[in-house]
Amino acid sequence: MLTEGRRKQYVEVLATHYIDGSVRPQSITFAAGNVYDIDEVKGKPCRVKDNLSHEIAMQYTVVIHGKETQLFEDGGRWFVRMKG
Repeated sequence: MLTEGRRKQYVEVLATHYIDGSVRPQSITFAAGNVYDIDEVKGKPCRVKDNLSHEIAMQYTVVIHGKETQLFEDGGRWFVRMKG
């Protein structure tokens, strides 16, 4: 299962909000202060049920340093799934 051994980690996200209502995440900042620029947002975000929290969230597929990962937004709060 994709979410085995993963935990939900809230992060700070710098994002651009456009007139048409779309949102483009630009960077992710972790509580420890590590900042990661988002190189690309792939496709359009979609609503998904988070397997860890069972909440409905917007899922963004993003590319950071050439690696694809998932970023989620739920009611203005952003999170990622961390290993361990």
